[in-house]
Amino acid sequence: MLKKHLAVLLFILFALQPVMDVISFWTERLGMSTMPALLLRMLVLVCTGLAGLILAENRKPYWYLAAICGIFFLLHAIACFAAGYISPFADLTNYIRVIQIPLFTLCMITFMKTDSRAFRWMGVGIVLAFGIITAVVFISVITNTNPYTYTDVNMGALGWFSTTNSQSAIVSMVTPILIGMAYRSKRPWIFILTVGLTCVQLFFLGTRLAYMAIFVSLFGMIVVSFICGYASKWKYAVLIAAALLCLLFVKQSPMYCHQSMYAQSMEEKQSDLNYMSSERGTTVTKEDVEAAEEENTNLPLLRSMNQIYCYYRSNLVQRFGVERVMERCNFSSDVSQMTGARKTKIIFCSLLLEEMPFTSRLFGMERDAMIYKDNNYDVENDFHGIYFLYGIVGLILFLLFLLYFVYLILWALVKNIQKYFTMEAGAYGMAFLLALVNAYNTAGILRRPNASFYLSVILAVIYYLVKIKKYPEHIKPKGIFAMLQKKKS
Repeated sequence: MLKKHLAVLLFILFALQPVMDVISFWTERLGMSTMPALLLRMLVLVCTGLAGLILAENRKPYWYLAAICGIFFLLHAIACFAAGYISPFADLTNYIRVIQIPLFTLCMITFMKTDSRAFRWMGVGIVLAFGIITAVVFISVITNTNPYTYTDVNMGALGWFSTTNSQSAIVSMVTPILIGMAYRSKRPWIFILTVGLTCVQLFFLGTRLAYMAIFVSLFGMIVVSFICGYASKWKYAVLIAAALLCLLFVKQSPMYCHQSMYAQSMEEKQSDLNYMSSERGTTVTKEDVEAAEEENTNLPLLRSMNQIYCYYRSNLVQRFGVERVMERCNFSSDVSQMTGARKTKIIFCSLLLEEMPFTSRLFGMERDAMIYKDNNYDVENDFHGIYFLYGIVGLILFLLFLLYFVYLILWALVKNIQKYFTMEAGAYGMAFLLALVNAYNTAGILRRPNASFYLSVILAVIYYLVKIKKYPEHIKPKGIFAMLQKKKS
């Protein structure tokens, strides 16, 4: 039954991803309990895992994954108990969000092993999910229910989705895949419509990474299609025209407007800080602090800088003391170092980790420990987040998992680049690159069940293209490979 209805199950799985995000958004917006949305996500995860386990011919990878995840969580829980567990259930829920990436990846690989058509069905699933996302954003804008990407200045078309960085990562990841599929279509309007819809969403979403994804996808597709022998003048003209339009109207984009306002705000704060510093003396250094503490000198200067740090980093100073905070900031008088949210959260978590037992550095700490005075200091960078939540061991395990797929890519290109470098490989390769960039710069993928689903699909497809897909025995050289062979002969 599962094999017979695998296509339908995949379409439902992909369609449910944006639908679950919309449900989460409205339950939160209406002040309702988020438990139904959480239970739905858990049900989808369990059903997908069971489907993969049932369809798998070799179930050992599932048991190995379960053993590794189970043993690690036991060690992580022991470390949390040693530090004083606050909420084991919330910690387990957060952990499931992370381990869903390898589980979904394994299930997707199983589906493609079960039926080779599953690869095409996943492509259709991505189109379906993007169509729902596009419809939701459009409806939210015309009904004036768009929550905005930047709520403080009412900028950016986010749609009925709660997490800006995750939504930015999702649209960024699927854009090169969608453009790659449309590029091979024989109907010009499909290609033009796909380029237009993806670029418009990324442009008006308003994040810097979304704006960057426009040019990575457009110019990346030109490079990939040229290498693979699918150069097309009119399609290149469409891609270049879209890029030029995004450049031409950059100053009207939410991204540019928000960044300009932020830069102006930082300049004003820096001017105020410089004025405060000039009234109180020059900037303080580590040597000044040591001299003030040991020789009881230069105390007025130290006190004045203390007041500045107390003003800009009041919570951190109250929690850890002004000296520790100043030292972690390298005694900087740069206002961006003092007020930046990402920098603040990293400093908070690093100082918090120093107070905990050594086991916490190995296996991490719970997310609830990062809450202070109703402020959540969970870091806004995924790889930093994995380190603080699951320690050195957890970060190494996760990096090894990702590096395996990097190895597959490099192995395939070294073994036979002409065979493995296809349009599909190029599109999913760009999607993988954009996923890693988003994970490095934001907390929008690795610990978010919505965006991490698409990362799992990308990883599974990489495995499929290298290890499962059957290529013709004799491949006629195309594109740059044909040119190189002709030059040799």
